[in-house]
Amino acid sequence: MRLTISLLTSLIIFIAIYYVYEKSLNKDSNLEAIENKQAKIELQNKLNDLTSLSSRISKKNIYLDLEQLDISETELSGINSLAFKKVNNFEESFVDIIPGDILNVNLFGNIFQEEIKSIEKSSDNKIITTYSKTNENESFIVVGKEVAFGKFHINEKVFLLKKDSELTYVVNTAEANLEIPQFSEEDYSIRQK
Repeated sequence: MRLTISLLTSLIIFIAIYYVYEKSLNKDSNLEAIENKQAKIELQNKLNDLTSLSSRISKKNIYLDLEQLDISETELSGINSLAFKKVNNFEESFVDIIPGDILNVNLFGNIFQEEIKSIEKSSDNKIITTYSKTNENESFIVVGKEVAFGKFHINEKVFLLKKDSELTYVVNTAEANLEIPQFSEEDYSIRQK
């Protein structure tokens, strides 16, 4: 009789321990799933609003991933395809960026590696500028809700960045055979009538 009671008590204790352990395991699993879902929602919100400023304090390297652009799939047909490269990770790169981050881009064999000098929010745009070397203009990127554009200066060459609804790409202006308008001082002046 004692043996039966002892076995029955052991079995009840074992079932209770198993039940508590299983419930704890499910709770941890559910908590992890909720955290993953919240992280995905937060990332999607940041991607939807690229103009928000980051609260991050640690600096990091940011790499723009470029690949050859298939001109036949775009409105850019009829131009030198070697002068254009598609940017694959534009949104991810500029969601979370702070002054001091290092922007790295392989621009047609020219390695652009510059520290971010400032990030300012101006209405619906985020303006990112880098430090410029001696005798070089400042490189910048303007990130907006629907479009983005920028200009990189390196080794006396100019590369333009453009983003539209379908595509983000970089243009090597020296190879693109684009007609670049020339402006005079008169075009910039404010005329009083």
